[in-house]
Amino acid sequence: MTRERSPLVAGSGYRGRLNGLQLLGLAVLLGAVCAQAAVAEDPDAGPMTPDEKAQESAEPATQPMALQSLIPTLPDYTGDIWSRSVLTGDWGGARTELASHGILFDMQVTQFLQQNAKGGKNTSGAMEYGGSADYWLKLDTARMGLWPGGLITLHGETQFGRSTNSNTGSFMPANFKSLLPVPNDPGLTTLSEFYIMQALSEKVVLAAGKMDLTALGDRNAFAGDATHLTQFMNTAFNINPVLFSAAPYTALGAGVILIPTEWLQISTLVSDNDPDGAATTTGFNTAFHGRDWATVMQEYAFTLKLFDKVGHQRFGWFWTSRDFSEFEPDSRVSLPVRRVGLPSIGGRLVPRPLRKLRIGSTLFDTREVNTRPDNWAMYYNFDQFLYNEPEDPTQGFGVFGRFGFAPTEGNPFQEFYSIGLGGKGAIPRRDQDTWGAGYYCTRTENDLGSALGVSTEQGVEVFYSIEVTPWFRVTPDIQVIFEPADGYNGRETAIVYGVRGQISL
Repeated sequence: MTRERSPLVAGSGYRGRLNGLQLLGLAVLLGAVCAQAAVAEDPDAGPMTPDEKAQESAEPATQPMALQSLIPTLPDYTGDIWSRSVLTGDWGGARTELASHGILFDMQVTQFLQQNAKGGKNTSGAMEYGGSADYWLKLDTARMGLWPGGLITLHGETQFGRSTNSNTGSFMPANFKSLLPVPNDPGLTTLSEFYIMQALSEKVVLAAGKMDLTALGDRNAFAGDATHLTQFMNTAFNINPVLFSAAPYTALGAGVILIPTEWLQISTLVSDNDPDGAATTTGFNTAFHGRDWATVMQEYAFTLKLFDKVGHQRFGWFWTSRDFSEFEPDSRVSLPVRRVGLPSIGGRLVPRPLRKLRIGSTLFDTREVNTRPDNWAMYYNFDQFLYNEPEDPTQGFGVFGRFGFAPTEGNPFQEFYSIGLGGKGAIPRRDQDTWGAGYYCTRTENDLGSALGVSTEQGVEVFYSIEVTPWFRVTPDIQVIFEPADGYNGRETAIVYGVRGQISL
């Protein structure tokens, strides 16, 4: 099963961009201040007895905590450089001390080297290097001694280098992570998410703030974990593309997670859906001003056992009041459509009627493009283990798949399908290695498809992720995209190969 990701926020006045050192310094400073307050002794409390001190020192950092905490078991940062979970270790015991008092800081650096070796849009100089750094600061209010059931999360991102997405010329970008937080903006650092979760009971959890809305649902054990970092690289195997119309990458929202039984989870979310409320802003500039564009999303997630093997079935839908045109697709979709003109001048948004659209080689005035209000889509997602190692149920392999449907008007894709296999520990003595192989198909049957003369795109991807140490993984990957963008402008089948390196700090 994938690591479930929390969806929720506390507001901030931040607007604009931070560089990576500023963001890292802010997180460390906040953690140090909170830690000092958390570990301070109660002046009214008497000195600890020797037995109490011995008991406290014997408690491991990974001890489970009562249900009042949303992080029941803490990470173990201890061990030598070959066995510990993070490169920088326990910081002389400070990291474990901070975690035990509810302050957790994590960082991961991901690097890609990919090349469009054959076909696609371009093969000349088509080997690209890029990557990202992700920073997480989590504040567990129960362990901090504030109140039970609260978890505050801040997530920052830095993008660097270039990706090969523009070289393949496919609808589904070959490198999904390179699209975040903003496509084609190397050097950018953002505070992409800041949210809070609050458990009212074991069965009810509230969420609010600026968050990655796709993390609320459409997760998959083999194709699309919560971080978009450890499995497939292609966009098609990280998210159902019909969901791109639901909201930008991160947006202000609030939701509730209901867990009525052990086998059912119901997630409901209401969020802002203004494309100008991007990851580079707080979102308050669009959520409470200007256009009243909002989205309602809901997912039903069933945990089932087939022949005593764990699997998940997920059904979801969204409705949005935002006006859509398939001629203005989401920036996370690679179509030969681009907006001409600056979206803002001097910090003020340029009215959309003053912007132009270039579709293929034709320039359109946005006032000539029909839009559709009240857009919607529905999706289905499943994963099912077919085999598990008797001594370790987390090892084994299984099957996964996705399906998406959206109306013809206002959506770049009307149908989406994917299916494949995934697993962990396929090779003896390589228990932590993971692998996957998948096929996807998108269908475009609207005015945009007619204008471009395209309809269907298909592709396959295979990866094998090698655990060098618990904190370092190397993942060779190969993709074959059959006639990217349905052979638009004579594009032939693209072969994309690459390698991904990940270091957990």
